[in-house]
Amino acid sequence: MNNYKLTIQYDGTRYSGWQKQGNTADTIQGKIETVLQKWLKEDIEIHGSGRTDAGVHALCQVANFKTSAALSCPQIMTALNQYLPQDVRITSVTQVDPRFHARLNAKQKHYRYQIDNGSATEVFERKYMTRFADTDYFYKLCRQTGHLSATFGDSSVNTDISRPSERNNVASNNTMPPQRNNVASNNTMPPQIIYDLEAMQKAAALLCGEHDFKSFCDNKRMKKSTVRTITNLTIRNENNKMILDFYGNGFLYHMVRILTGTLLEVGIGLKSPEDIPAILQAQKREAAGFTAPPQGLFLMNVTY
Repeated sequence: MNNYKLTIQYDGTRYSGWQKQGNTADTIQGKIETVLQKWLKEDIEIHGSGRTDAGVHALCQVANFKTSAALSCPQIMTALNQYLPQDVRITSVTQVDPRFHARLNAKQKHYRYQIDNGSATEVFERKYMTRFADTDYFYKLCRQTGHLSATFGDSSVNTDISRPSERNNVASNNTMPPQRNNVASNNTMPPQIIYDLEAMQKAAALLCGEHDFKSFCDNKRMKKSTVRTITNLTIRNENNKMILDFYGNGFLYHMVRILTGTLLEVGIGLKSPEDIPAILQAQKREAAGFTAPPQGLFLMNVTY
């Protein structure tokens, strides 16, 4: 059998995640397998380096598949890109050792979470960043902790904007409600969120290393080990965009999104860096922060 390694990019906006599912054809794995099976006339199963959630994107997902057909790598790449949707692209194909497995042989993964914190929503990147100023739950938390600022050159701008859904749509169970349309009321502009970047970086440093990340896992039935190693976690501001980069040997279900939510709660003063050891020790999902929405998350790279 011939073993081929695929490097894949995709916009996850309209997909139900990487892993194929019986109730929908809209998964990345399902789309690629369908094309290969129709083309090669044999059952094909592809193995990804990991499962990205619904709405999560990838700049460099890696997968492999085996086939009895002897094909050139350009043949495979051309055929897949011809029949796959435009929001799923194969960027490289290489023939690899028969023992290579995209998930089992992965040594490190790099995820990135992007946050739009400008004074107005980014028009062309809005599908690839999360804007927390437009989410009722986080907006309300920022008001409570005093982490809102109007930065529009007018000291008379009222940052205490009343949102009707604040009275009726209260978030619970550490989940994040959908983003609202960015509509200001009473002729005011929506404020930016002031994050304490230094506090977030201190908290990030405490998350690095080998830990039991059970508090940062949304799979309550997880029976396997929840011990993982984060080798590096960086946070920076760049042109009204906050970028969080996570490097580690593996990540649990929703782990990066929960880490992001927890760090953001540190950034607005709801939690402190000193809370991180206790959150890790608790090994309870309720101890950590909310699960950040998927659209700001990218799988950037997989190292072998």
